Amino acid sequence: SGSRWGLKGTEDLGNVKVGFQLESGFNSDDGASAQGGRLFGRQATVSVSGAYGTVYAGRLGSVSSDMGSVGMLGGVSPFGSSFTDLGTHGSTGSAWARYDNAIAYASPMIAGFYANAMYSFKADSKSVKEVKAAENKPEATRYAAAGLGYKNGALDAVLVFDYTLYGNDTTHLGNGWSVILGGNYDFGVAKAFAKATYFDNQTDAEDVFHFPVDADSHKLFNLKGWGASLGASVPVFGGNFMAEVGYRDSEDVEYHNIDFKRWNTTVGYNYALSKRTSVYATGGWVQEKLDAAAKIKVNRVLVGGGLIHNF
Repeated sequence: SGSRWGLKGTEDLGNVKVGFQLESGFNSDDGASAQGGRLFGRQATVSVSGAYGTVYAGRLGSVSSDMGSVGMLGGVSPFGSSFTDLGTHGSTGSAWARYDNAIAYASPMIAGFYANAMYSFKADSKSVKEVKAAENKPEATRYAAAGLGYKNGALDAVLVFDYTLYGNDTTHLGNGWSVILGGNYDFGVAKAFAKATYFDNQTDAEDVFHFPVDADSHKLFNLKGWGASLGASVPVFGGNFMAEVGYRDSEDVEYHNIDFKRWNTTVGYNYALSKRTSVYATGGWVQEKLDAAAKIKVNRVLVGGGLIHNF
């Protein structure tokens, strides 16, 4: 988990409640603000909620993520977004990002079904390319996402769609989109996770290795393709053992002769020392191959551990 602190509150006005949430991420090793140096970069929203759901305005994680008040993908993998390349990002093609200048809606649950949606008028106000761009204009990158979820007993399933309208200076290609289907089923002795995704023209995917076309180029690819993953969480020795394997196959939209193939595997163990404190260990391997005029293969290995304390 990323280190964070925050402030939140609500006031009951009778038929509705108004509230706010200010959540600040920081690096525990040096104290610096995370999320690009924002004071409240994880979430900064005001909200109005009632019988028909909740409306949020501000900065928050997308529906197509596991972050914030409307993120719906927390149940598609035993590993959260903190594991980035080695976790659930490995086989997707969407950014799992937070967005500025957004309005979002979270519905109440009806017969096990619920829905979330959001729209960002200007995705990143601190972007060097878009700092002066006007909100909801072609020069600003805008973002929309919506999802439908279903929970019934041991089953937890979601279907999420996102769409990125790139700013004029970002890409000369079409807009990007992703669709993700996934969820989990609790068998009691173990919880099984699965996810499948298709994406097209995605440039903001955080899990891309950003291969250069040549040694002097830093081009970012616009990718289209598909991915899938399987995972499990098993209670053992008083804690939880987690494992996942994923695969992704993609190609560059502009240069169809540039193909990418990725495998990622991750294992981890989490043990609760108390209700507020837990320790964890994790390890993983990911490999991506670029098949073009020059063939490149990149491997990453991560082994680590830590302690989480909630207060």
